[in-house]
Amino acid sequence: MNVSHNTHLRIVLTLFALQIAVIKYANGQGEEISQLRSVPLLKHFSSNDFGGGIQSWAFDQDSLGFLYVANNHGLLEFDGNTWKIIEVPNCNRVRAVKIADDNRIFVGGQGQIGFFTLTKTGYLFTPLLDLLPPGQQVIAETWNIIGHDEHFYFHTESQLFDYNGTEIRALELPGYVQHIFKVNNQVMAQIYNAGLFRIIDGRLIQIEGSVGIPEILVGLPGNGESIYLGTAGQVYTHNGTVFARKEVPVELGTITSALKLASGDYAIGTQNSGLYILDQAFNLKKHLTRDEGLSDRTVKALHEDEYHNLWVALNNGIDYLECHLPLSVINYEIGVEGTGYAACKFNNKVFFGTNNGLFIQPETIKNNIEKPFEILKGSEGQVYNFSVVDGDLILNHNRGAFLVEKNDLREFHGIGSWKLIPTARPGLALGGDYQGIWFFERNKDSWYTTGKIPNLNESSRIMEFENDSVLWMTHDLRGAYRLSFDKNMKFREPIMRFGEQDGFPSNKKISVYKLNNSLIFTAESGVYNYDPINQKFNLNIFFDKWLGRDHVNEIVSDGNETIYYIQNGAMGVLKESAFGNYQKKTGLFKHINKLINDDLPNITVIDKKNILIGAKEGFILYNPELRFSINENFKVILRSVEIEIAEDSIVKYYLQKAETMEIEANQSLTFSYTSPYFDGFENLSYSYRMLPLEENWSEWSTKGEMKYPYLPPGNYTFEVKAKNVYDHQSSVSQFGFKVLNPWYFSMWAKMFYVFFGLFVIILILVFQKRKHEAESYQIAEKSEQALKSKDEEIDQIMGEKLKTEINLKNDQLTTITMHLMNTTDLLQTVRDKIQSFKKQNDNAEMDDIIKLVDEKISDQNSWDQFAYHFDQVHSGYLKKLSESNVKLSPREIKLASFLRMNMSSKEISKLLNISDRGVELARYRLRKKLNLSRDQNLVEYLIDLDN
Repeated sequence: MNVSHNTHLRIVLTLFALQIAVIKYANGQGEEISQLRSVPLLKHFSSNDFGGGIQSWAFDQDSLGFLYVANNHGLLEFDGNTWKIIEVPNCNRVRAVKIADDNRIFVGGQGQIGFFTLTKTGYLFTPLLDLLPPGQQVIAETWNIIGHDEHFYFHTESQLFDYNGTEIRALELPGYVQHIFKVNNQVMAQIYNAGLFRIIDGRLIQIEGSVGIPEILVGLPGNGESIYLGTAGQVYTHNGTVFARKEVPVELGTITSALKLASGDYAIGTQNSGLYILDQAFNLKKHLTRDEGLSDRTVKALHEDEYHNLWVALNNGIDYLECHLPLSVINYEIGVEGTGYAACKFNNKVFFGTNNGLFIQPETIKNNIEKPFEILKGSEGQVYNFSVVDGDLILNHNRGAFLVEKNDLREFHGIGSWKLIPTARPGLALGGDYQGIWFFERNKDSWYTTGKIPNLNESSRIMEFENDSVLWMTHDLRGAYRLSFDKNMKFREPIMRFGEQDGFPSNKKISVYKLNNSLIFTAESGVYNYDPINQKFNLNIFFDKWLGRDHVNEIVSDGNETIYYIQNGAMGVLKESAFGNYQKKTGLFKHINKLINDDLPNITVIDKKNILIGAKEGFILYNPELRFSINENFKVILRSVEIEIAEDSIVKYYLQKAETMEIEANQSLTFSYTSPYFDGFENLSYSYRMLPLEENWSEWSTKGEMKYPYLPPGNYTFEVKAKNVYDHQSSVSQFGFKVLNPWYFSMWAKMFYVFFGLFVIILILVFQKRKHEAESYQIAEKSEQALKSKDEEIDQIMGEKLKTEINLKNDQLTTITMHLMNTTDLLQTVRDKIQSFKKQNDNAEMDDIIKLVDEKISDQNSWDQFAYHFDQVHSGYLKKLSESNVKLSPREIKLASFLRMNMSSKEISKLLNISDRGVELARYRLRKKLNLSRDQNLVEYLIDLDN
């Protein structure tokens, strides 16, 4: 099944290709006309567009393709997407710019010379005047900069400076320098009244024979010779020895700039006459001026970019001429005013129809400056079409049908006419108008209406014969009509009407076209063929393969191997590359799609060099045989990244000079990117992605920047690619960077979090432990309270008993103490009496008795008994005193015990058998041993020691 289908498809494609290759399209026959006069596609930049002054003075491009322009307000930069102005310090206006091989941008202007270097943070300016002696540092104007062999020559109003990369010096001059330029790899200077000089090793060497020639502005390479242009429009050639004046077919006027184009032609800008394009023999090819190809007649500077398009600095703004394209414009600047609706070649002349009328070539054109077309009087109004019938040119107009005779019109039908189509019967034509289809017959030298198709009152704009007896008419809203005739072209009813029910997707936008003697039908979606057997419409396999199902607005063939079409407002070409194989080209026509007439699109094949497309203003001329190549040098450049540090603080880095970088978290990034591909730069689009955040590429967009707010921490790579007007994609450019963790995610912060977490855990554990202990304490306290209650009951019982025992012991201690005191008193009394008796009766035995009494007073047994009872009452108080760090004598321990009992000195003196004075002295010594201060009470201290 698949094999059969594929075989059938190949057969259909082959048959269609054979039809295209064999049958010639009728309007393509006959003698070719010369190339129609036209103007290049133009894009004008006003001072508002680039933000500078109205006047610019010089151009140059760097190795990336960026364009730099010396402008009244500074240095302009154009990257293919946006304009930027770079201010030159201490310079009112910039008149000269030159790019070095390392992309340094040398500039000169009023009061300044120097160069810019791109750094990570922007353009850094290095002035060169500071390197000059003080007397040479003040300049008024810089007119030109020439780069040669790593030297840069600055032409100022009175000096010629030579900068070699490290030093700058003023050259010795033989006179006033009027101009400097470079030709055939030599730097030349025009000296006032002294001729031309070569600059070699810093010296000016005069060119022999140049003294007599007038002021030379520029030199250009020729064919084995040098060509010099004078400011007054003179042209000289120099073969190495002799200067010769060259005649030019046009008066150039005052020349302001000139250059040799890559094609070999010469472009010459003038002060008042615009731009001349001359071939290598200096024959005029084009003259562009105000209202014909240029926006102004004063040209200040010229530059051809790497795409062979021309940049023209004007007195007011900048024009960009797409000269390399095989596309140009025929509009009001050439004399054809209005929207283009129809074109026709007749008798080797081209006629143009617009909404303003019919435009024809005048009988004579004196020169290439006069406009080649003018409106034919009486044709004012809307032109719809041209019809060629039986050797007559008929104008189809909103006022009716007119026979065109030389420079005159003859009306023969008064209803708005769409088209006349010849029939198989000579002298008979069918014409469609606002109300249907009419029969027209030729009688002598005019046409007359002889009848109308009955029952058909629809506006009949599009008609084609299927064969001699079948006519198709299509209506934009009602479908397709099939009309039949007999061999004498008499109408045979009925009229067959086809629409959605017959295979079309709807009744709308149905049109019929004849391509190489075969009919095709375009519909709201797709292209169809009529099946007469089933009386149905089927998709055309060939066009379904190449054009798909989008609506086709217009389609024609050149009668050979090429099909031109407009689909959804965009033009394309199907061109046979090999037998049965076609190439589809649409990229080139993106340059003009926005210009195409979107009311009634039309394409007219004049001949193989002149294809006319109706435009909103006039017509677009396409020359398929004009040499055209696509520049493959296509790249996308990541220009800069803006980092929004705070709401009102932005830092910008130029990625051409920046390496991988690290940024803080919570900062927004805005990447800017561009492609300096000037060929159709308005149709450049970009696609991007942020790895690993985005795996898939974005949709194509013309926007040259992308913002990423607040990327999470991590390593990223931003990637971008571009697509040009020809649908070619550039290689991918990328930039890697790292978003750092915020301080609260740093290593130290993480360590703090770990330790803090451990602290919190420990704190929780401690809290839990304390809570547990508190709960245990509460439980224990409750238990203790319960036990305490029990103990209090027991203590109450035992306390009374203990109190009784203590009181008893205290009574015993008091009794013992009193006993000791009484005994001591008694013994002391006895001793005193014996002592008194001894004084009266000296007797040796009395001494023995006194001694015995003294022993009794100091009897240890009495003290031991006292000490035992004292410790019982005071819980080992004497032991504490004897074991303390202070070494006390037995007498001092006794003294302390008696003091603890709060005895008086008199009582103590009796017990210790010493005087009251001795007690005081003993108290003093005890205080000293105990290291008591003066304000400390000895008795209170001894009581506290007990507690």
